[in-house]
Amino acid sequence: MRMALRSLALILIMTASAMAGPLGLSLPDDPPQVIEDSTKPRQCTMAWLLTDLATSDIFLARMQIAPNLNTIPVKDRFPCPEQIAPRLADRALAVCTARAEDSRTCVFADMARGFERDPALRGTAENAARCGSDLYSHIGVACWRAGDLQVCNTACGKTEDDAKRQARGRCETKHGQPCEITGVAPILAP
Repeated sequence: MRMALRSLALILIMTASAMAGPLGLSLPDDPPQVIEDSTKPRQCTMAWLLTDLATSDIFLARMQIAPNLNTIPVKDRFPCPEQIAPRLADRALAVCTARAEDSRTCVFADMARGFERDPALRGTAENAARCGSDLYSHIGVACWRAGDLQVCNTACGKTEDDAKRQARGRCETKHGQPCEITGVAPILAP
């Protein structure tokens, strides 16, 4: 009986040793999403709306702007800077130009009166085609069709409906046309 118990114990020890070796590790191909600290104030996010005049595609470009060390958050967010460096607007425009067949057909989605007669980047307003997350939650666009060209204006809003309504009002006031083509996007990434 003792001999049988010793044999059984020896077999169990050998089996346990074999199982104690390194286990295979399989990692997923896609890295997990970034998890934000919910107790930390959110950084300023600037959102721009851009359009490709050749295709009427509208693009959203978002960028986070890190706060200065002395910046004090307002509620749960850091304020956005009052002045935006031109290089940031250029980077936003690059979102459209990277996808367009002709980079000259990319413009900011807020267009001046008479844009339908002279469609060019100089007839758009970069500062009116962007919104900051410190004051608004959505950016809206409203357009009217002049032949094959969509002529648009943008606006910021505290809700989806507010952004769409503000954009439509801006477009109709500026161009004197009904601006029936509308859209809205959140400023912060979903």
